[in-house]
Amino acid sequence: MMVQSATVTQKKGSFRRNVIATFLMISIISLGVTGVVSLGFVDLIGGFTTDESTTALEGQIRRNMETTAEQTALVINQKLASAEAMVRSMGVEIENLFDAGSTFHPRQVYYDYFFENPGDGPHPADTAYDANYGISVSWESSSWYLAGSNSTNYDDVYLAQADKLDPVSNMDTLFAAIHDQVPEFRWLYMAFENNLFINYPGSILGADTDAERNIYVEQWRPTEDGWYQAIRAGGGSIVYEGPYYDPIDQVLILSIGRAVYFENMTLMGVIAGDISIEDVKDQILDVQILETGFAALITSDGDIVAHKNVDDADYVWYDPNLPPLTDFEVNSDASAALTTTQMLQITSGATGIINYQKDGAYYLLAYTPVDIGGYICIIMVPMEEALESIPLLEARIAQGNTAAISFILIVTLGGIILAGVVAATVTNSITRPLQYLMSLAMRNVEAMIKQGTMDTLDLRVDATYIEQDDEIGELARAFQGMLDTIGDED
Repeated sequence: MMVQSATVTQKKGSFRRNVIATFLMISIISLGVTGVVSLGFVDLIGGFTTDESTTALEGQIRRNMETTAEQTALVINQKLASAEAMVRSMGVEIENLFDAGSTFHPRQVYYDYFFENPGDGPHPADTAYDANYGISVSWESSSWYLAGSNSTNYDDVYLAQADKLDPVSNMDTLFAAIHDQVPEFRWLYMAFENNLFINYPGSILGADTDAERNIYVEQWRPTEDGWYQAIRAGGGSIVYEGPYYDPIDQVLILSIGRAVYFENMTLMGVIAGDISIEDVKDQILDVQILETGFAALITSDGDIVAHKNVDDADYVWYDPNLPPLTDFEVNSDASAALTTTQMLQITSGATGIINYQKDGAYYLLAYTPVDIGGYICIIMVPMEEALESIPLLEARIAQGNTAAISFILIVTLGGIILAGVVAATVTNSITRPLQYLMSLAMRNVEAMIKQGTMDTLDLRVDATYIEQDDEIGELARAFQGMLDTIGDED
């Protein structure tokens, strides 16, 4: 009987294990499939998100560069439009001053020589050395110069030129007002066809000594300069000329001017203003783009007007032409980094962005027309800098994917553990009553075989099971009926 009991007990344990194992197997398979599918979706969505985010970021970087180029071009446009307006107003004023009906009161005019030699003759009271110009200047009065004049004959020259100097002396107030409105103007000036030159702010214009001024080759004649000839050829339209070296203080400048005429349409000369290229770089192209990106200004022919990597001395080698952009965007072996096709794109008059390679490194170049002066604003940024935020974005996405995968694994593992607990609980709720009834049956069978007296407790099924309103309850009540029959037989 003990063997039988052991066998039955083994079967009871086997049933319980089978129920738990079956429940766990179903849970593991369902949760595992769900987890694997979830992980697959996370990986797929993560990869898709990374690709889409990277593409979107690259597109945004390109749009930002184009926008920056357009905004910089707009600033340049506004600056140059304001400068043009001032030059036009100077032209109108100078022509009005020489109109036959014009009434004006001549102002004191000052010969240029005495701005650097104040002890030798009359000069404005405010004349003082200006470090920005490297010479002495006056902000109250202009200065005048004519080839052949010197400190001993300037009075005679003035009398001979009074018909020009007296009207132009009234320009000083306008010169000062314009310089205040457009501080980028370094010089404002009027050059007559006979080489008489009036300059604001007042400063020395010719040689430093009379000895040099008396030598013909040392005498400056503005009409022989390229800027004068280019502006004169404009026929009254605004002309941009330069960059070129200013003969007065030897800085690189860009001239904006127009020809002016007497009433009978005879050419009077040209009136213009100069903006230094250094000011163009510092005040107009002063754009911080990532770490090493920068803005530059080129002509519609692809020649450089202002570029941070082009020194003033570089312009001398190309005089009278400007250095081409293709001469500075080159590889270390002197081969061109920008192709002919790319230069045609840049100078096409449209707005866009191109990729190019220089010495193995990739660059982005955004370009947009300025619309004034025929200039083009370009912005150049190393590709590595432009896209350096992409690895950070990818790392953040990967970190998010890892966190999602960890969460799925934890949830799946937790679900399996919970399934095991539930399986054990459910199995116990089934096998415990069965074990109890089987144990009760075994005790009664053993008593019958031994023909012993039945224990009263062994003839009563636990009321807890009998009262259950389910299959276990029905089994317990049927079992109790069987025990009642056995008891009646006794």
